Amino acid sequence: MKSRKAFSQLLQKYLDGKCSESESQLVEQWYELIDEEPRQNYTGQEWQALEYKLWQKIEAGLFETEARPSISFWRNYRLSIAASVTILLGAGAWWYINAHSNPATKSTLQSSVHEMQLMDNTSSKPVKIKLEDGSTVTLSPHSQLQYPKHFAATKREVNLRGEALFEVSKNPDKPFYVITDKLVTKVLGTSFYVRTVEAKQKTEVEVISGKVSVYEKERADNQNRGVVLTPNHKVTFFAVEKHFITGLVAKPLPQIKPINNKPEKFEFDDTPISQVLDKLKKVYGIEIVLENEKLNDCPITADITAQPLYTKLDIICATINGRYEVKGTTILISGKGCE
Repeated sequence: MKSRKAFSQLLQKYLDGKCSESESQLVEQWYELIDEEPRQNYTGQEWQALEYKLWQKIEAGLFETEARPSISFWRNYRLSIAASVTILLGAGAWWYINAHSNPATKSTLQSSVHEMQLMDNTSSKPVKIKLEDGSTVTLSPHSQLQYPKHFAATKREVNLRGEALFEVSKNPDKPFYVITDKLVTKVLGTSFYVRTVEAKQKTEVEVISGKVSVYEKERADNQNRGVVLTPNHKVTFFAVEKHFITGLVAKPLPQIKPINNKPEKFEFDDTPISQVLDKLKKVYGIEIVLENEKLNDCPITADITAQPLYTKLDIICATINGRYEVKGTTILISGKGCE
């Protein structure tokens, strides 16, 4: 087998029942190594997921050289596991060498329903991809994006491996899904980052604008078990513990659009700290709480327009001899009060 196209054709041939005995046995070995049972009547989405899963295994060279124990009825068919692994790794190596001959490689994957595109960014710079619906994806170095040339009628789905910034065109009738190894991020129209860290088995989602829903891939039928994120919020999912931890992004951005390209003013003259914080909450969409009510009337005199949020907070806290702490998605300000 010399390419992914041949790989895809053989899988389709198997599903159509047109393989020779030796070809059927080989495909069944592939199923065995990913713990899947072969069957007919795949939906278009299931077929794409199966092909992608198999090829990701081949590309990563993750197949072991020995068969794992199994009680599946069809595993009485045996070829040499070592021989099949050699073929698989050979195919993966061939594709890898050819794909990586260019810094960023785009290839076309054929499926029974949609023509799929695969962008593999092996360069040292981000690559911008424009999707059919006008959405854009900025794919980070050493990341991969699989997406259809034409989206389905009722939804927009892409598969990500690595890190990317998504700027999604609004379409309430056609949700946009970013699928990683363990998580699904669902949006209607927004900007957000998705970052997978395979070495630590975690996935991070950060929202720049709009609102997104994030939930486990294996629990797609129960989205209530996930989390909903708003701008300047993030979530980290730890795959081993199956645990979500929410927090704030490292550099929160104002959520109120500037008028005439002028940023929101943060100029204060003996302004009570409670009013200052109310404006910060409104502009950044982040909950800020004063631990001590005596701080409410402490006056602030400063121009902090040009500073990022956390620097603004440093300046505010310095004027009241206080400090702030980020707890989850809330900022807590403490201090003894002012004289």
